Amino acid sequence: MTSVGVDFSALGAGAAQLGAASGSFGQGAGQVGALPGAAAPDPTATVLLDRVLEVLMGALRTAASELDDISAGLSATAGSYERAEQMLANWHVPGGTTL
Repeated sequence: MTSVGVDFSALGAGAAQLGAASGSFGQGAGQVGALPGAAAPDPTATVLLDRVLEVLMGALRTAASELDDISAGLSATAGSYERAEQMLANWHVPGGTTL
């Protein structure tokens, strides 16, 4: 028989940390979005600098969204593991031993 243990508090803490990281990335995206437009001496450079800011903001928002999804998935997984452990703990085999 194999014994498997899951530290639910560690999974929950990991999910919370991912959620916090997501918030930081989202905040960073907001800060980049709040920057004033570039004022380069060359109009082409201004357009390029503005595009860099747009891409950076988009990347930060994407990272925030993906971290949010992973955090939610990890929380759901921890909940599933916890429910499975509870069901197994309450499982009684007639004429057998209690798990």
